[in-house]
Amino acid sequence: MKYVIKPIPITKVRIDKSIMTYLMNFGTSIELGIFAWAIDGGNKKILVDTGCPAEIQSSFTSSAKQIFTLREGLASIGWKPKEIDIVILTHLHLDHIAYSKELRNATFIVQRKEYETAINPHPAYEGFYNTEYIKEMFEKLNIEYINGDKELVKGITVMLTPGHTPGGQTILIESEKGIVAITGFCCIKENFEPPKGIRSISRRFIIPGIHVNIVELYESMSKIKEVADIIVPIHDYTYMDISHIP
Repeated sequence: MKYVIKPIPITKVRIDKSIMTYLMNFGTSIELGIFAWAIDGGNKKILVDTGCPAEIQSSFTSSAKQIFTLREGLASIGWKPKEIDIVILTHLHLDHIAYSKELRNATFIVQRKEYETAINPHPAYEGFYNTEYIKEMFEKLNIEYINGDKELVKGITVMLTPGHTPGGQTILIESEKGIVAITGFCCIKENFEPPKGIRSISRRFIIPGIHVNIVELYESMSKIKEVADIIVPIHDYTYMDISHIP
């Protein structure tokens, strides 16, 4: 089975670039996209992440602007919320999950370690999770908890890629042009493709600015680089204007 990924832009935000590039680019403003990703081509309608309404996201990112509601975004590709079969949540930060409550017919794929972290986060990064919101929402959803790598359907596999969060998962999708990886952590293209002449603390990558374990995040980036033919960094703004991948 060969799939096509369709970016669905939900909101856009303006942030300091240092949030995406660890110890670099302080004072430089960039725009990010917050997306849901439709995987089209099989006999199931599969979504990666759901995005977040701007009014909720504005509570922690003041510049959030709505592009589509999830319902509108799905309609733009001919899908309806009630038709979604599977939702894969890369991780449980609010900007990736808040529209989940609209997809009551879907099965949600979540790493058990990520859920356990989200409902009992370490004090060092508890601000990344809205614990009560997640508990309340998950009680109303059909959740399948998994541990580590797993093929969900033929040609679509999740791969545990911790570091940004303890249980982040990257989605590997077979396409006509090879394996597409939708990253399980917040990043932009520069993280995997540093501009010529730019070196961060790592010679190979620019490490994303938000992480709970920098070594695990580096190793996760290395795993993705090794297995993927096309890497989709989940916040890169260029996907606002791209209808399909590849």
